[in-house]
Amino acid sequence: MARQRSPSMAPDRDMIRIVLVEPRTLAGLGIRGVLDGELDMEVVAEVRSADDALAVARDDAPDVFVLDVELQEPETSAASHRLVQEAPGSGIVVVGREDDDASILGAVEIGAAGHVAAVAKPAELVAVIRQVADGEDPLRAEVIGRPDLIDRIMEGFRESTRHADGPSTNPLTPRELDVLRNIAGGMRNREIGELFEVSEQTVKNHVSSVLHKLGVPNRVRAVTFAARQGWLTLGDTETDTDADAHGDATSAGTPARHT
Repeated sequence: MARQRSPSMAPDRDMIRIVLVEPRTLAGLGIRGVLDGELDMEVVAEVRSADDALAVARDDAPDVFVLDVELQEPETSAASHRLVQEAPGSGIVVVGREDDDASILGAVEIGAAGHVAAVAKPAELVAVIRQVADGEDPLRAEVIGRPDLIDRIMEGFRESTRHADGPSTNPLTPRELDVLRNIAGGMRNREIGELFEVSEQTVKNHVSSVLHKLGVPNRVRAVTFAARQGWLTLGDTETDTDADAHGDATSAGTPARHT
């Protein structure tokens, strides 16, 4: 049975479904206690490894995976990266360990959208989870003001780009490109849905399709890749008129606009 919302909660906020990935039972109790105390959050599963989380993702991908794992371990990093690829509609939040710099870099590498430092307060974890569930990418804000981390991240990105085998022609439908254009403009899933008069879930479906087609782990890389290919001009966002013009330009099986 779903928990009752408090009067202070936004009436349009859905219950955030979370899978906690925590190999340490006692530590997991602490995080689980924090999440269970939030009326808009539900821990639908608790597993011990990123490999175990893959099975959950295949059956029923949640809104957010919270990973309290050591991403420096090669097997864990590989499984976490697969988790991002196989559940593109789910957000990933990484909980830091002793070396938060290494943890941040690991989170960026696997394509996570959020990171919480090892010494963070419970309220910080809760806030990041809500941001990620809303389609935001708070991990970007964490590296602002850290030129050393930005340099290391960019070098890693350049190296991976040199070996990436992305599509040479634009595989996106006009509507998927519209969604990506508004993501680049800073709009959230809910705002994009309101613009195109479709549900937030429909927007998430479009995003998942974009990530799958481009073979990228997150929205930032999708925008960057599309811009470099010339399919997207950064700074342009969809207008209501444009939305009407593209209203019928959807791929087969993609939900149409509601009227």
